[in-house]
Amino acid sequence: MEFVISNVQLLYGEELDCKKGLALWIKDGLIKEMIPESKLPAGVEVIDGNGGFLAPGLIDLHIHMMWDGSLNPVHTSETEGYEQMLIRAVSNCQTYLKHGITTVRDIGSIDDIALHVAKGIKRGLIQGPDVIASGKTLTMTGGHDPFWARFVDGKDEALKGVREQIFKGAEVIKVSATGGVYGRIEGEQVGNAELSLEEQEVICKEAHRFGLKVASHAIGRDGILNSILAGVDTIEHGHFLDDELAALMEERNTAWIPTLFVYKQIATQEGIPAYARDKAEEIVRIHLNAFESYFNRNILIGAGSDAGSPCTSHRALLDELYTMNEIVSDAKKVLKTATVNAGKILGRNVGQIKEGYRANLILLKENPVDSLNNLESIEMVVVRGEPDGKNCC
Repeated sequence: MEFVISNVQLLYGEELDCKKGLALWIKDGLIKEMIPESKLPAGVEVIDGNGGFLAPGLIDLHIHMMWDGSLNPVHTSETEGYEQMLIRAVSNCQTYLKHGITTVRDIGSIDDIALHVAKGIKRGLIQGPDVIASGKTLTMTGGHDPFWARFVDGKDEALKGVREQIFKGAEVIKVSATGGVYGRIEGEQVGNAELSLEEQEVICKEAHRFGLKVASHAIGRDGILNSILAGVDTIEHGHFLDDELAALMEERNTAWIPTLFVYKQIATQEGIPAYARDKAEEIVRIHLNAFESYFNRNILIGAGSDAGSPCTSHRALLDELYTMNEIVSDAKKVLKTATVNAGKILGRNVGQIKEGYRANLILLKENPVDSLNNLESIEMVVVRGEPDGKNCC
């Protein structure tokens, strides 16, 4: 497919610089080049952007597409059969597109559902964003999120677990380095380190050998330290970051996906399971302080919503950005966490309007750099070089 989007203002490159008087030429799913409005190519379809702002499509680095975002998603999944969970995941993928989210990283799904959905999207069987999925997470026996875990105990099992997920088609590996806030009524604490340093080292080495990145659920300090030393690529959540850990992340180029919004929800919403709410209330202020302290360090920070988790909808990436913006007033820096930074974290040519990059784009009425609320003003979504209307899904 080949077309040009004309009469727009482009948020171009790493700095999301606003460029006027240029049209964007898209061919075979990629951004071919920027061209002057006066030199539109003959014989190529032209889409009029009506003076809007063309921005990179949003990237959510932490989702669970098969969860329903209710007060207790684990309960929902326990009462639904496999087929209903799969249908829900497909439906949620359509929701992402409606809200301009053109790439997602799913890091935890029962029975590897996200792997099957990702394959279906790639084959053109269903609509949805680009999906980079882990399927099952690698967790110690009895560890965090056992419902979608592949239990691994010891280095041999860790190696086998990685290879199993790669064989199934995983494009990222997820590990649980610590306990969590939500998921299990008893038997885990956020400060508990779970997978050992040695187990994580094996996982990272093997995943990297096959070109895959490793994401680590890590809340408590000991687990964060183990993950950084083992060589994971992203720390998910990272509540108990401190100066020493931040310096180590800078040294080792470890990225951070804070997921602020979901913990605020769990800590404040009535009806959340009491065990989860109590734990969230204890650490949400620590989380916000860490984000405020380390946002401007030399750590690559990406946006992830934990969509599907309690009271966290599948458009919650926008809520995550708004939550960040309450702490960091620079809208452009915050927007980069879901575009430029996220693309770098994935190690893929996405998240920027730039020649040779994937044509995942959103056309907005107003400039999101002026106000992140303008991300709600979607006129058109382009995914994999195919344009659709706002209600395309």
